[in-house]
Amino acid sequence: MSTSRTSSIASVVAAAFVWGTSFTVSKLALRSIPPLSLAWIRFVLASAILLVWLVARHEDLRLDRRTFGGMMLGGVLGYALNHIFENVGLALSTASEISLMMGVFPVLSLLVERLVYHKRFSRVAVGGILLSVAGVVLIIDPRTLGGVLAGKRLLGDGLIILSGICWAFYSILVKTLSTNSSATRTAMFQMLFGSVVLLPLVGMFERPVFPVPAGGVWAVIYLAVFCSVGGYSLYNYGVARMASTQAVNILNLVPVFGVVTSWVVLHETVTAIQLAGGAIVLLGVLLSLRDSSPVASPS
Repeated sequence: MSTSRTSSIASVVAAAFVWGTSFTVSKLALRSIPPLSLAWIRFVLASAILLVWLVARHEDLRLDRRTFGGMMLGGVLGYALNHIFENVGLALSTASEISLMMGVFPVLSLLVERLVYHKRFSRVAVGGILLSVAGVVLIIDPRTLGGVLAGKRLLGDGLIILSGICWAFYSILVKTLSTNSSATRTAMFQMLFGSVVLLPLVGMFERPVFPVPAGGVWAVIYLAVFCSVGGYSLYNYGVARMASTQAVNILNLVPVFGVVTSWVVLHETVTAIQLAGGAIVLLGVLLSLRDSSPVASPS
């Protein structure tokens, strides 16, 4: 394995680790900060840190019209919409369940690539997709869907699926943008544009909460520095050097890190059926991506 490929894989694995811990940290932050406000504060802080870094390195911050549009779209998909769905979903469900739901993201990526690149599925890939759907059903565990709280949890899980669809489109877009922009530069502009989109939504739907408890402040700092600045830069670096489906496939580690963190920190429990569902989702993902062809250019 070449050094370049090893560093790319290591970068995506590291991103998976910090993102896996983000569900637990976000759950802690959501105790005192509303979902949209949490996303907005996180990305304002993270984009400011990256901007200072880019200026210190004297990087060119000019954008042509086409790149500007791509960065704006990436900010909407990968930051604004993705985290609106994720944070609201997390507020309605548990960190451990949301972590397991993340396992279906590679399948969503494969479906989106099928739509964008007109790729054909083999019978094995179709079987893998259907198996992943069955695994998601087990994670949700229909036997527990009674009452108001269960309805909120189901809505939260559904929002995570929407988050995954946004992420799949974002992964394809960022691969294109990375051909003429560094990972850090791409992440900064997309976080900045995502913050711009989030700001009016925060003003419309949420009220500011002051003062924010110390625990909430530290949670936001962790999310901004490690999960946003570190995670997105690492992921953008890795995905620029491999097929987006391969990078997203490595993100199967996110549920592992997420469940372990929620168990240790939040003392959440996961049922045997949910764990079985997570394993089935992983098996389905491996089958669906096993014989997928290399990413082609959009037609």
